[in-house]
Amino acid sequence: MSAPFVSSITVLALAAMSLALARRVPAGTRLPMQWGIKGLPTWSAPRDIALSITPLLAAFTLTPFTLASLWVEPDERLTFRIVLALVCLVYVAVHGLHLYLLSRWLRSQDGG
Repeated sequence: MSAPFVSSITVLALAAMSLALARRVPAGTRLPMQWGIKGLPTWSAPRDIALSITPLLAAFTLTPFTLASLWVEPDERLTFRIVLALVCLVYVAVHGLHLYLLSRWLRSQDGG
């Protein structure tokens, strides 16, 4: 698979994950962005910003990967694809963890 395809699919998947949670959260809700050692949120952001950060960050950081794929030597293409796949998987995993933690936090705010 080509780098532009993998990068695009990753960004679209991250956006879809965010949209799925956004549908369950009222507009104007501030969502935690980071938790401290004691498990309490240390800072928050408005819903739309909180759910847009990871897809936007992925788009901006995967763009250089996509452009770099144009200049990868044939004998280095496999290594390049493995690194790109790992970076994309890490983005999806970390975003999934953040959304999971947000879901848990939202349930705790509802009283159970």
